[in-house]
Amino acid sequence: MKVGLIGINSQFVHSNLALFYLREELPLDFEGELLEYNNNEPILKIFYDIVGRELDIAAFSVYIWNKETVNKLLPMLKDACPDMKIILGGPEPTYLPEDFSKADYIVAGASERSWAKLLTAIAEGREAGNLPGLDGNVAFSEDWPFPYHEEDLPRMEHRLVYYETSRGCPYRCSFCLSSVEKGVALRPLERVFHELDFFLKHHIPVVKLVDRTFNAPAERGKKILRYLLDHYAAGMTFHFELKGELLDEETVFLLTSAPRDFFQVEIGIQSLNGEVLKKIGRVNSWEKTKDFYRRLAAAENLNTHFDLIAGLPGEDLASFQAGFDEVMSICPDYLQVGFLKLLPGTRLAAERERYGYAAEEFPPYEVVAGDAMTSADLADLKRLDHFMDEIYNKGRLRRTLAFALKSGVSPFELFLALEAVGSENFERVLEDRIPLTAGGWSSLLRLDALLAGGGETGAEEEKALNQWIRDEAFVAAHLPQYVGFPPREIYKRVRAAFLPVRLHFDGNGEITAVSPGETKLLFDYREKGRRKRKTRPTLIVPE
Repeated sequence: MKVGLIGINSQFVHSNLALFYLREELPLDFEGELLEYNNNEPILKIFYDIVGRELDIAAFSVYIWNKETVNKLLPMLKDACPDMKIILGGPEPTYLPEDFSKADYIVAGASERSWAKLLTAIAEGREAGNLPGLDGNVAFSEDWPFPYHEEDLPRMEHRLVYYETSRGCPYRCSFCLSSVEKGVALRPLERVFHELDFFLKHHIPVVKLVDRTFNAPAERGKKILRYLLDHYAAGMTFHFELKGELLDEETVFLLTSAPRDFFQVEIGIQSLNGEVLKKIGRVNSWEKTKDFYRRLAAAENLNTHFDLIAGLPGEDLASFQAGFDEVMSICPDYLQVGFLKLLPGTRLAAERERYGYAAEEFPPYEVVAGDAMTSADLADLKRLDHFMDEIYNKGRLRRTLAFALKSGVSPFELFLALEAVGSENFERVLEDRIPLTAGGWSSLLRLDALLAGGGETGAEEEKALNQWIRDEAFVAAHLPQYVGFPPREIYKRVRAAFLPVRLHFDGNGEITAVSPGETKLLFDYREKGRRKRKTRPTLIVPE
């Protein structure tokens, strides 16, 4: 029998780990075909491609991002291919099976244990019976298969590749689906190391570990970090989701001493309000973890991603602002303003009336009002989220914003004010809120534009640059990496800028003060890449 393992991803760069697992558990006499699409493709294109495969069984992995697409496809497929059996898995059909009337089978939880038996029953034309997963969610075990083969490498190209060393989560946050899963299963470390060798051997660019809490237990997480460091491969990045309260000195050392871009970490802070955390069954200790977070954020080698959630029970706008400003005090690389979703199956979804929630009745089930946040409050936070996504989290205006925040202004209030006026008026907002020597803010904004590779240079700057790159002594002193290069080749890689104020830099390239005077800067774009936000200009001292 021919089985289509079908994933409809939110973007092309994503992949569907579940499909690879199911492929590994196919009975020997079944032919499996991995079919991955994305939500940006026309529904008819996906439909005709599936129909053209002449499948006996179509198995869909269904999540909040593809539920609508799947539900459009199912009746069309049933009409066009009445003999084809449809199997659904994933959180959406698990917790809302009534929304998928066209499915023949719905498998709940980790389905590897029942998958082969279900397919065999279908092939033999008999009832599947009470197989695990058909009669309720299945507890995790540690024997799930390794999902990838060398022949998958072309499919992985230009995509995020997902991997897990554990399943389940030891914590019970009421907004998270992991809180309703049964148990935690840890992959034996010998198997983890062997499987990591596959990624290292083939230099997979980005491997995202989807362990709910990678550093639980903490010692196990450190052993995996050490193994990766001992087998470092240039050009690779491993992404981990960490629990901040499990950080310790050794974990922070391992992360901050890694080669540049080898590791990136994500930490869900969610809220700093203790009463709010109690209501959602979460324990955070900001004072305990703040210094660790600050050191991770300051590390030149590491990209850090922190999360806050708007709309949690009992958290009003003032409380959210206080938490946002406090997290911004550690200068994270990336701070996501997320919005609470009442995911079917979670405890918080069941408690929606208790907290007066109004939310979407369709994916992604986002809260639009609650006991402490009005819709107007959330609208403000949507604007803040837009500023973070388009400006701060992309590393745009990093030095300008960092210098502005040293004045003590509220990041929350400043970012909302900047978002309200648009980028062409940022200078006016900054000048109104934070007085600076004449030309200061325009110079900082220009500096950030040049660091991002934009902005124009004037005739005087071009003339000076041409003189500098023809001066062998100057090149040796300030651009030693280009010694021996012809001037025309150096010119392709560098730019000069004269700013009408004196910028004072510390040893990390951060601006400490702005005073009257002039600053001459030279920008080397040879190393321009993923870490733009921590790029440093070469500073030329004014004559």
